[in-house]
Amino acid sequence: MKKKSTTPFFLAAALTLGCQAVSAATPGLWDGKAAPPPDSLRVPEMANVEHGPFEYVPLGPVYFDSGKATITREGQQSLDAAVDYLLNHHDIKRILVEGHTDDVGSKTYNDTLSDRRADIVRNYLTVKGVDPNLINLIGKGEHAPVDQNWTRDGRRRNRHVTIYVVHWQR
Repeated sequence: MKKKSTTPFFLAAALTLGCQAVSAATPGLWDGKAAPPPDSLRVPEMANVEHGPFEYVPLGPVYFDSGKATITREGQQSLDAAVDYLLNHHDIKRILVEGHTDDVGSKTYNDTLSDRRADIVRNYLTVKGVDPNLINLIGKGEHAPVDQNWTRDGRRRNRHVTIYVVHWQR
């Protein structure tokens, strides 16, 4: 009888916990102040966050229009920067594409929309040459906001997909 591997479970759990820590430190989150929009075209080399036997690099978010899962011109620029990073780093072991929404609409609709957003980003990455076997998708819906949902700017920042790149430590 073969023993089932628990590595994917632990990896997903560690990434989720790491994402929550990053979200909690976001300026403007729940403090009533407007957070400055992040620079979605920048792929920081020094933004590595270490967790256990691996490190992951969060790539700039890809923003979406309300209620849509289509890539905007700005989103395409962000994705092209991500593709450049992904194709030039050959030690990547896993890519997590995480979809998010604001809280406008029902929870069921938002869960489906976040899945569609993550799926469209995966499709874009694979068309540009990224290995589809490395990509894992997760739709968070409205359940993990990075900013306030009661302001227009906060809702705009919550409508995004973030790409996390996992490198095993050597």
